[in-house]
Amino acid sequence: MYRFLTLVLLFGVVVCLPLRGTDDEANAFIREADELKKNGSFSSAAEKYQAAAKFAVSPVLQANAIQNASLCYRNAGLYGKEFDCLETLLKKYIPFVDFERAVMREYEIANDFYNGHRDVVYSWLPFIKDADRTVEIYEAALRNASCTELSPEARLRLGEIYVSRDEYQKAMTVYRQILSLHPDTTAARYASLELANLYLVLARRGDGDGSWTHMAMTALKDFLEKYPKDPEAPWARKALDEVNALDAARIYAIGRYYHRMGRDDLARRYLIRVIRTHGASEQSVPSERLLSEIDKTYDAPPEDAPREAPYAYEFERHTIPMERNPIMVVPENSDGKWLLPIRDLAPDIHTDSREAVPPGKVDLNEF
Repeated sequence: MYRFLTLVLLFGVVVCLPLRGTDDEANAFIREADELKKNGSFSSAAEKYQAAAKFAVSPVLQANAIQNASLCYRNAGLYGKEFDCLETLLKKYIPFVDFERAVMREYEIANDFYNGHRDVVYSWLPFIKDADRTVEIYEAALRNASCTELSPEARLRLGEIYVSRDEYQKAMTVYRQILSLHPDTTAARYASLELANLYLVLARRGDGDGSWTHMAMTALKDFLEKYPKDPEAPWARKALDEVNALDAARIYAIGRYYHRMGRDDLARRYLIRVIRTHGASEQSVPSERLLSEIDKTYDAPPEDAPREAPYAYEFERHTIPMERNPIMVVPENSDGKWLLPIRDLAPDIHTDSREAVPPGKVDLNEF
C-alpha cells in the first residue's frame, strides 16, 4: 500500500515538472508568429512570440521573441501588455535591450493611459475595457529612469492622481522630488503651488500640532520669494493670510481650553503668542480680552484700536572672525580640568602664503 502511494506521488511530481523546451521548438513558434504578423493578426502573433520565449534556451532568442511580442502588442493597441513585455526585457534582458528606447516607450504608454487609453479585454467585445494602469506604469518608468526629460511631467501627473485618491503622503513625495530633482523648471513652479495648496487643504481639516499650518506657511513664503510676479502670486498671498488666520484660531482655541481647565499659566502663554504673532487677526481682540481677565496687570487696548501685523525681523549674516588669541580647550566630562593652551603659531592673516613672515613668527611653509 505504501509502495503504491509512493509511486503515485512520484508520478505526480514528474507530471508537474515543467518540460524543458529547445531553441528549435522556439523557432517553430517564431515562424508561426511571423505568418500571423504578416496577416495582421498582431495579438495572436504576440502570444506565439511569448510562447517562443518560454521554449527558447538561448537568452538572445528569448529577448528577441519578447521584443517582437511587445511590438505586436503595440500594433494591436494593447499597450498594457506591451508594457508587461518591456518590463520583462528591462528586468531580465538588459544586455540585449536598448534601455533608453524601452524606458521612453514606457513613459509614452503611461501618457496614453493618462489620456484615457484602456486595453480591450476581448477583441470581439471592444466595449469591455481593462483596468486603469496609469499609476503602475508611471511608477515603473520613474523607477527605471527617474531624471529624464519626461520625468517632471510624469511626477506632476502622478501627484494629481494621488491627490484624487486621497493618497496625500505619496503626492507630497512626488512634489518634493520635483523640487529637488528638477529645480528652476516649469514643473517645479507647479509642484510648489500644488504642495502649498495640499498643505493648506490639510490645515483646514484640522491641525492639532500646527504642522500642516507651518509647512503651508513655509511653502507659500518660498513660492512668493521665488515667483513674486507670478500670476498665482495674489492667490498665494491670500492663502498665506488664510493660513495665518487658521494658526491664530488654533492657538487661541488651545489658550481657551487651558483657561477652562484652570491652567491659566499655560493659557496666558498661548494668548500672548496670538497677540504677538497674529496681532492683525480676528482672534487678537478676544485674546487680549481673555488675557486681561487672567492677568490683571495687562491693560488691553480698545477694541476699535488698529492692530498691526508683527514686524518681520531680518538678521544680517556674518562669518565668524578669525581667532587671534590663545585657544583653550575643555574636554567633555573632564571635571573642569583644562588642557594646555594651544597657541596660534601664525596669528597674522596672510592672503598669500608666499608673503614674507614678520620677524619672530613661524614660517609654516618650512614644515
